[in-house]
Amino acid sequence: MTVRIGDMTFADWVSLEYENGWTDTFIFRISARACLPPFDYAPLLKRIVAHTRRKRASASIWVQVDSPGEWFAKEVFRSLKGLRLPYAVTRSDQKPDFLDFSLRPWMAHASSRHPPIVEEKPHPVSHEALSCLRALGRMTKGDEQEVASLAGIPFDVAKSLLHELEAKKLAVYKHGQKDRGDQSKPAHMDLFPSWHLTRKGVSLALRSWGAPRNTAFDSRLEENLYQIGSEHRHIARIWPAWLKSAWPQAEIWTGWSEVGIPGLSVIPDGLAWGRIQGYETLFWLEVGDEHKTKEQILEVTRTRLRQAIQLSERTGVRLVFSLLSSPWVHEAARWACTNLPDDVAVVMGERRWFGELPVMEWGRVTE
Repeated sequence: MTVRIGDMTFADWVSLEYENGWTDTFIFRISARACLPPFDYAPLLKRIVAHTRRKRASASIWVQVDSPGEWFAKEVFRSLKGLRLPYAVTRSDQKPDFLDFSLRPWMAHASSRHPPIVEEKPHPVSHEALSCLRALGRMTKGDEQEVASLAGIPFDVAKSLLHELEAKKLAVYKHGQKDRGDQSKPAHMDLFPSWHLTRKGVSLALRSWGAPRNTAFDSRLEENLYQIGSEHRHIARIWPAWLKSAWPQAEIWTGWSEVGIPGLSVIPDGLAWGRIQGYETLFWLEVGDEHKTKEQILEVTRTRLRQAIQLSERTGVRLVFSLLSSPWVHEAARWACTNLPDDVAVVMGERRWFGELPVMEWGRVTE
């Protein structure tokens, strides 16, 4: 039941009863499989909260995360540090305890007045088609294989759905303008056509993520957009599908390319999340740069592995660190992968062989 406070909307509202009274709590819902990493929502929620505080000083926020594992919700909570309202983050099937709130929520002796209800319009597309919209909403543009991988659906299904979205004027297949890393350089068109969202398609994707109308949500976008169309970016985007093909026994819940992660100074080319051998695991991808010297490769790999371990340790999940490149790059990078923790595995594969990875072993490097 969507509710409104001023210009902001929330998925629902509830007055939670605790020992000392009743809260005035607005609900924001997140799906871990909505094609966005957990870190992307914080800037949006901070904008929503800034407006909500002015309109309803008694408000608190309950972020409900629909998630198959623990890591996603933990990172959402961590990313919201400094939010200027009491907030709690739980799995969608769990009611927050009073102590789950970041700050003591405002309490009343009786249930607060219900905020205005907004008429809900059902999504005009299927859940799988919405996943394609969301994937493109983060990518800005991409091909069928990339959309299928990041949406978590089979290639043939994604290809058919993209044409359905085009018929509904939500997506379009066209040549686009290249994103420029250096704005002083002249603009160029992409060499090949790709799928883009129309303005209507972007709007639908934004609403599905809980973004109110006219509220900026640029944090959803991939980092380094100027690399779109490169082989490097293509490999990063098909990383979830690569893992599913290489290790069918693993559960790959979702994944993203070019993820900016708070607290880290490096950006993984790809990051997937799932379960392998019974352990909740992050699958960090680096696509090797064959234009660097061996010394540079060693230093870059050492830095990125260290920060990948830092990311996994802060929420207690395991890590598979993967390098896709040529054999001479693997040889140089191996020297950065010594003394691995028992809950970390490093695998090295050939970037030209889609869907192939060596068997992983905890605490070891395999290639």
